[in-house]
Amino acid sequence: MLSKAQIAYLHEVIAPHAAPLLSLYLDVNLANPDNSGKAYVLRAKEAMERSGVPQALARKVLERLQHYIPQGRTRVLFVAEDLFEDFHLQVELPLLEPRAGVEAHWGAPYLAPLLLALDEYERYGVVHMDQEHLRLFEVFLGGIEEVADAFRLLDTHNWRHLGEDRTGTPGRSASPTASDAGVPARGGSGKDHFRRRVDEWSLRFYREAGILLQQQVDQRGLQRLILLGVPEEAQLALPQPVAEKVVAVLPPLHASNPSPAEILKAVAATIEQVERRGEEALLLEVREKGVGGLDHVLNLLQEGRLQYVLVPWHLQEKAWRCPDGWLGTSPQAAQIHCPGQPVEEVELKRVLPELAAQFGSRLEFVRAETEQRLFSELGGLAGMPRW
Repeated sequence: MLSKAQIAYLHEVIAPHAAPLLSLYLDVNLANPDNSGKAYVLRAKEAMERSGVPQALARKVLERLQHYIPQGRTRVLFVAEDLFEDFHLQVELPLLEPRAGVEAHWGAPYLAPLLLALDEYERYGVVHMDQEHLRLFEVFLGGIEEVADAFRLLDTHNWRHLGEDRTGTPGRSASPTASDAGVPARGGSGKDHFRRRVDEWSLRFYREAGILLQQQVDQRGLQRLILLGVPEEAQLALPQPVAEKVVAVLPPLHASNPSPAEILKAVAATIEQVERRGEEALLLEVREKGVGGLDHVLNLLQEGRLQYVLVPWHLQEKAWRCPDGWLGTSPQAAQIHCPGQPVEEVELKRVLPELAAQFGSRLEFVRAETEQRLFSELGGLAGMPRW
C-alpha cells in the first residue's frame, strides 16, 4: 500500500522531473502464466529497446528485475540518471494494455495510470471486533495495514466481559461495570439492575468507540467501511457520518486475533462486489441522463460541459490533436477545428487525464462486464452533462 509520503513524492518529485525519464509499467502477477520463468524481464527489455531507452540505463533496470521476487500484480519504475524509484502494487492499473504486459515510455514522466489509480481505488476501513479485541485496518490499492492504537483511548477495563451475555454466559455483546464483573444475576430487581448496568456500560463503550472511529475516518480519508463481528448495538451507536460509510457487515473471523492478511482475505470479495456495484450504478445513471459516443463525449468534454466521463479501464483509442490542443477522433474531425493545419496522432489515454483536469471534469473508470457494456451500449465513452 502506498504511503502518504510516497504519494507526495510522486507529485512533488517524479511528476515534475525533467525529461527524459523512463516510466515502466510491468505485469509481474505470478498467477498470470505468461509471467512464468520471469518472462516479464524479456518483455521489459524489448519494450525499453522500442522506446529508445539508453542501453546503460536499461541494463540497470534489467539487473534490478533479474534479482526481484514478485510481491504483487504490478511493478512501476521511474528511472533517470539521477533517479531510481520502484513501486510494488497489489492491483492492476487503468489505461494499460492488458495483453502486452508491459508499457515503457522514454521522455516526460508518464504517471497517469498510477495517479488515476490513487483516485479510482477507494480507501476502505475495516473494523474487526471479537470478545477480546477491537481493531481497525486500512485497505487501499489491494494492500492492508493495521491502524495501531486506533482505539487506545477506550476504557477496556472490562473488555474480557464483552461478548458475554447479561447472565455471564458467552454470546451477547455487553459488559458489566467493574463492580458487577463476574457477578451472576439471580433474578428479580437485582437482575434488572444488573442488566441496566450492563446496557449503560455497553452503550457508553460503543459511543466512545464510534467517536474514535470517526476521528480515524476523517484523519485517514476513509471512504467506505466494512464491519466484521460488530454487533447491532454497536452499529446503532455509530455517529451518522460514520454509519453512512458502512457498505457491508460481516461475521467475525474464527481465528483469534487474525493477521492483517487474514482480514484482507475475508473482505477482498466484498470490496470487489461493492466496487462493481458502484460502476454499474454510474453506467445506469449515464444511460438514463447522460450522453454516449466517443466523438460526442470528446467534444462536450472540450467545451467544459461534462461533470464526469465514464472511461473503459483499458482505453486503446487514438485521437488527433490540433496545434492548439483540440482533439478529434479522426484527422478529418480535428481539421474541422483547425482547417489547413497539421494534426498529430496521439494515444487518447495519454491526453485524456490532462484534458479532463483542464476542464474540471473527473474520470470514472469501469471494468469487467461494465466496461464491455460501456462499449456495446454507449460507444466506448460516456459522460454526464452539467445541467
